[in-house]
Order: sequence, then C-alpha cells, then structure tokens
Amino acid sequence: MDERLHRRRGAGLSFLMGGDGEPLLLLHGVPGSSQSWQKVGIKVASRFRVIIPDLMGFGASDAPAEDFYVEEQAKAVRDLLNYLQISSCYLGGHDFGAAVAVMLMRLYPEIKVRGLVLSAANLFTDTRFPLSMRLAHMPGLNRLYSWSMAGNRLGLRMFYESATQNKDEARWGEFRRHLSGGSIKLTRQVLQRSLANGQAAHAEIEAMLPQISCPTLLLWGDEDPFVAVHVGERLRATLPDALLKVYAYTGHFVPEERPIESAEDIVLRFTDQPLIFNA
Repeated sequence: MDERLHRRRGAGLSFLMGGDGEPLLLLHGVPGSSQSWQKVGIKVASRFRVIIPDLMGFGASDAPAEDFYVEEQAKAVRDLLNYLQISSCYLGGHDFGAAVAVMLMRLYPEIKVRGLVLSAANLFTDTRFPLSMRLAHMPGLNRLYSWSMAGNRLGLRMFYESATQNKDEARWGEFRRHLSGGSIKLTRQVLQRSLANGQAAHAEIEAMLPQISCPTLLLWGDEDPFVAVHVGERLRATLPDALLKVYAYTGHFVPEERPIESAEDIVLRFTDQPLIFNA
C-alpha cells in the first residue's frame, strides 16, 4: 500500500492526499499550512484516506476573493469535500483550523462527521488570554500587536520561539516553510480579526459544542503559552464524548511537536487496533 501523501489541487485549494480507508480531513492553524499535519498524515495513512488542505490564502492555495475568516474558510473546505465526492469523514483541526472544523459542522450538517480531533483550540468566548494578548484587545493596540507578532518574519520567528517547546521535532527550518508572503499577510489579518471581534465568531462555535455527539479527541501541550491546558479540560467537560490527551514538554504546535503521539492517539481513538509503524 502506498502511504505517501501527494500534492493535488481542487476547488481552489492545494492539498496533500494519500492512504486508504475512511477519509480523515485535517485543517491547519495560523500560522501554518498543510505541512503542519503532514507528519501525522503520513503515519496514519495506513488506516485513513488522509486529506490535508492549505486553507484559503495559505500555502499553495488560492487567495480568498473576499472574506478570509472562519465561515468562508469552512465554505472552501466544504467545496473541496464536494469536489472529492466525500460526504462522510473524520475531521480534525489545530488552532484556527479547529474553529473552521466546528464551523463546518455547524453550517453543513449534511456532512457526516464520524469523529473529531481538536488541538490547541480556543473555542470559547470568555477564555482568559496572557496579559500581552489581553492588552492587544485595547483600541489602538490591536493593529500594532498583530503586525509585531505575526506581520513579519522576525515577529513570527519570535512567535515560534515562544510557542514551541519541542524544537528537536518542530524545527524552525521546517516551520518557516509556512511563511510565504501571502500567508504572513493572512496570518496577521486572522490574528487582528480574532483580537478585534473573535468573540462574535466564537459565540456560534461555542453554542455548537454541546451538540457534537461524535467521539472527540483533544490534543494539548502542557506548556502551551496561548491556550492553556485548562481550556482543553473545559472542552472535555463541554463536549458529550471527549477524550483529552496532554503531552509533556509540548507547546502550542502539537501536530508538529508530537506527530508520533498524535498519530497513535488518533488511530486508537477511532479504530479498534493500535498503530504499528513500519521499521
């Protein structure tokens, strides 16, 4: 069986796809690209047909024609599923991709989600952020904070250094592949939008959470400086059928910092046999 992931295009999105079995769609966060989940996807391709798109404006996907935020990203993902003739899948998202995943479920209930993976995801309207991010909500500071943190390569290098713990696995040389000119611009815009009025977008997502009946797996880093473990614990209590896995010495970028553990836990959660890696 060919378990490699191959680059393809469809419905305006570039995506990695490979493997065999039930479809598993994985959505990256911000900053990020399809490469965020690539190592995980390769390892689970013996059990799933893996699809990992670049969201609109990220990686090699087309730039958004109009809006770029959660609802429009969910619509673009729905269009990709229609292009691939997929009506049932396992679904996962990290960071911003988790919000897109839940919005996809809310807007398009005709898509049957058999299982859900959420990683380092803030999906509540009242989550208490670190002081620096709380200050960024103040008028006049939002734009400056977004630009300094995510609007240039130096800021994103500092973001990587502060948010990543397991740098032996998630190396800067690999991480910077996410940072094309277009994706840096979209990263800044998403962060600015989230700081300015993210609560409005998350209100619909938060209301959706108790209605998610499929088995859910929550993947968290114990040293995430932005979305602390207590947010994952709250998600576990809110979702009807959720399992929380917390990885030691792990920051915000869980799929990149812990690809082997993430792959093993995804397979264990949604199949009846553990994952055995090829020698």
